[in-house]
Amino acid sequence: MTLRRQFLMGATVALLPMPLLAQSNAPVVAGQTTIRQTNVIDALAAAGNYDEFIELARRSGAVETLRQTGPFTLFALNNTAMAKLPASIREMIAPSTGAGGPSGGNSMGTDAVRLAAFVNMHIVNGRYSTAELMGRTTNLRTRNGNTVEVNGTQGQNMAIKIVGDSGFGVGGITVPLRPIMVASQQIICSNGIVHPVSEPVIQ
Repeated sequence: MTLRRQFLMGATVALLPMPLLAQSNAPVVAGQTTIRQTNVIDALAAAGNYDEFIELARRSGAVETLRQTGPFTLFALNNTAMAKLPASIREMIAPSTGAGGPSGGNSMGTDAVRLAAFVNMHIVNGRYSTAELMGRTTNLRTRNGNTVEVNGTQGQNMAIKIVGDSGFGVGGITVPLRPIMVASQQIICSNGIVHPVSEPVIQ
């Protein structure tokens, strides 16, 4: 191949619009951001290690909502963070995912109201990126009606806590005194943004 032909082929590729060059859901990583060409819930599925939270979202009816236009900001729990859910709350919202396995939960069944409250406490309408949240304190209203404070003034870390309760509580337990940390590795999706968190947002 001549040098001139190589140059022309390179110029042709450079002129192609980006969507034609990236039609898959393969993640594009840039610094502290991962970009996926899909909705927030399918981005979690592709990322892996979020199957417990996705299952609760499915049972609550939130999965189809999170596949819609949005935009949404999702404070997502991986399986390690889900393991920090108190046993008393787990028995109410996810009896079949307890220690007994798919059919080994308690006999009372799922509390649908508390399940929806739990999932919706982690969802905010609107798109809030790390750049918008860092360096300031921001109050956000969750889809459950609760107000959460995102504190981005502590260096490179962000922390979240419930500061207003106009929504239904998950189980009447006290908000943890330790801060719930928000990872700096955000996932930008076609209909919103995902921020992984260190433990459940509950009250």
